[in-house]
Amino acid sequence: MKIFHKIIISSILMCMSSAVFAAKDVPTSKVNYVYQLDTEATIFEFNSSVQNSCGSYSYRVKSSNEAVANRKFSLVLTAFTTKGNLAFHDSQVCEGTRSVVAWVRLIR
Repeated sequence: MKIFHKIIISSILMCMSSAVFAAKDVPTSKVNYVYQLDTEATIFEFNSSVQNSCGSYSYRVKSSNEAVANRKFSLVLTAFTTKGNLAFHDSQVCEGTRSVVAWVRLIR
């Protein structure tokens, strides 16, 4: 019976650890375009120079409220207009061919 419990616990830990490592930080990228959907004030999308695990270069940013979404959108738009670099956290959660992004950062 102890062996069965060890196998179950090992399986659970392996599944949890693979979920933890599924996401990744993208340390630098260029923004090709950015747009906000008319229907959702807290969601916008951008296209990056870095391919995602969903098979495209498109990313979706979701925020809990409009103020947070506007701040994130401003950072991505600044990276686009200044041809600057953008770092972000790719959650590797796919919505179609778009990967959901957790945070964004404007970098030099």
